[in-house]
Amino acid sequence: MKKLTITLLFVATSIFAHQITAKKGPNNTYKAEFWAHGHFQKFAPKQLKGATAYDINNHKIKTGIDYSKDSTLLTAKKPSMIALTFDAGYWVEGEDGFKNIKDPSKYKGIVYGSLKSIKYGKRYFDWSEKFLQPIGLKIEVIPLINPLKVKAGQTLPILVIKDGKAFANAGIETSDYENLNIKTNKFGIANVPIKNKGLQIIAAVYYGEQINDANVNGITLQSSISFEVK
Repeated sequence: MKKLTITLLFVATSIFAHQITAKKGPNNTYKAEFWAHGHFQKFAPKQLKGATAYDINNHKIKTGIDYSKDSTLLTAKKPSMIALTFDAGYWVEGEDGFKNIKDPSKYKGIVYGSLKSIKYGKRYFDWSEKFLQPIGLKIEVIPLINPLKVKAGQTLPILVIKDGKAFANAGIETSDYENLNIKTNKFGIANVPIKNKGLQIIAAVYYGEQINDANVNGITLQSSISFEVK
């Protein structure tokens, strides 16, 4: 158990700084984007497992993914928020550190730990108090004030819930700080500093043992919100 705990802590530095978000595209379309360590990276389209758009009243909008066009998102009408689910794959720690492995069962060498990584992301384009209500993600970040009105140099209070309940002691990371030393309190709340203008990503993370997947001994669920700071 101690070995697993140590492994999970080290994994955080290598895979926690990867998050899924969305942006506006041409002709009323939207695109999923994978942010990692300060810039966007390409990903396999099938890693995007789900996308759901919501209107200003937090009601679902019919949403589709066009995998033939690099995961373009198609919505029945203009969304105020888009939620994404992303499969970040398997990660194995061996003699040379952590590697993203397609099939951990075929890994050659000593294994110190292994993880399955799943990302959730919500991108806000507009805001209403209806978005204070959760949409039912396994782990979910909810801004407690309008994030689109927050300025650089201010803080944003957030609520983190897991399985519908306040998630205490959750680690927090942002696109401004890779090693932000902030955790949620016993009510699942944290005040997150906003450093820069532009796209802001705030994420919370859960680590646990994995007993349903024979390929790995751990799982990480990461959930983020993203929005534009003007």
